Amino acid sequence: MKFRSLWLIVLVAGMAASALAQDVSVSATDQFEYSFSSETEREIAENWLDVSYRFGEFRTGILLNSRQPSEEGFRENEIKHRFFEFSRGDVDLRVGHFYGLFGRGLVFSAYENRQIRVDTALDGVLATVRRGPATITMLSGTPSTLDRDIRALDVETDLGRGWLLGTSALTYFIDETGANDDGPIDVEEREYVTTGRLSKYFDYGDIYTEYGWKSGYDFMPVPDGLAHDGHVFYGAANVYAGSFALAFEAKDYDKFTVLRRTDGVASLNKPPSLTREHVYTLLGRSAHNLNADDEKGYQAELTWSAPSEVTVIASANRTRTQDERTVFEEAYLQIEKERVGDFRLKTAFGFQDAEGLRQTGVGEATWLMNDSHSLTAIWEHQHVRPEGTPLYDAGAYDIDYLTLEYASSPTWSLTGILEVNNKYEEQRDVGEKDGPFPAAQFSWFFPRGDSIALWAGKRQAGQLCSGGVCKYEPAFEGVEIYGLVRY
Repeated sequence: MKFRSLWLIVLVAGMAASALAQDVSVSATDQFEYSFSSETEREIAENWLDVSYRFGEFRTGILLNSRQPSEEGFRENEIKHRFFEFSRGDVDLRVGHFYGLFGRGLVFSAYENRQIRVDTALDGVLATVRRGPATITMLSGTPSTLDRDIRALDVETDLGRGWLLGTSALTYFIDETGANDDGPIDVEEREYVTTGRLSKYFDYGDIYTEYGWKSGYDFMPVPDGLAHDGHVFYGAANVYAGSFALAFEAKDYDKFTVLRRTDGVASLNKPPSLTREHVYTLLGRSAHNLNADDEKGYQAELTWSAPSEVTVIASANRTRTQDERTVFEEAYLQIEKERVGDFRLKTAFGFQDAEGLRQTGVGEATWLMNDSHSLTAIWEHQHVRPEGTPLYDAGAYDIDYLTLEYASSPTWSLTGILEVNNKYEEQRDVGEKDGPFPAAQFSWFFPRGDSIALWAGKRQAGQLCSGGVCKYEPAFEGVEIYGLVRY
């Protein structure tokens, strides 16, 4: 039976049961984005309406996605997601679209991020059962853009005294046609992915380790009919000692991507990228696209809550390929003083090596005018030396990014932005413009969590990244409106 038909049957049965339910509620969230380019006069209008209906132990919902048009130029209204849930005691059952995470995402990590346009939800059945110290999760589903039937199982057991033991397994059938030097090849094999994990919580910290194996019939972009066994390792340790906190992570990913481009963009698994997520714009420009097929490395971060309300953060990370070629390296230092009279001060410095060297300095000062009003100024300066060749040196250039924000908390804020650079034509990436890039944004926040923001101005082209998944944003000049409404 098709999942859609099964979902409709379960939905009708659940609606009939709602007459017997004592607890009934309806909730809805509407998120929208609109942009108008003053250069091309092109409009983009997208809307996501999430509606859920809860009745006793049942819950059902839909996501209506309207694109008139989308960033890709599509015009359509569609029910993107629909689901039916039942929860009672130690049993949870969901039919329809679902997300999920096994362990740290090495095997399975289905999620949505509308900012970078990722949605790796599966359509099928997800069930979780808890019995004593054990939690068992089973799923069967299909991705939105791939004709694959995914079967997966995750089991985690509490061993006592802070120890947790778990294992994850996932499988799908491959039926693809490729070619090599000898001619056409048909690959009809079942792919298997499995990991085991162990974690321990102490009074002064915690440790986590996970190791896995993948059969690897789907490794090569053009199948050659042979398996390329893959493996994965991830380990993490956190230690707390007085005013100090140390976090360390290590990774080794080899041929371990699970279902490339599940939604046309991201894979079905998302191991930790071990790169820092920056709040400052220029530091976030040095993008690292996670490659679970070929990378290894580490990330370490030390936090010191110093006397006199001073916080110091020092971190470093390095990512290499399996043949020891460094593809991303970073060192970062941040110092924050919570209060100096009526001011809060912060400074940061970052060194990044990713297809060139980037040195970034940041200064931030917030004037706390009273309990609800503040004025924040941020200056980011970045010196960049692109990676050249033995025969060509592109030279260096500088970028400045300035932000001035006046906020009336918790109601509204007004922000002015200016970006300038001294690049010459040969130093600009594809799609980049010469600038300057002035912009302004007004944001209004409502008591129950609603918000609306109006942005107008110019923006440079660049990568927008989250968790090792990146999306290219072209240069833009015009107006944008963002909103979130809850019902």
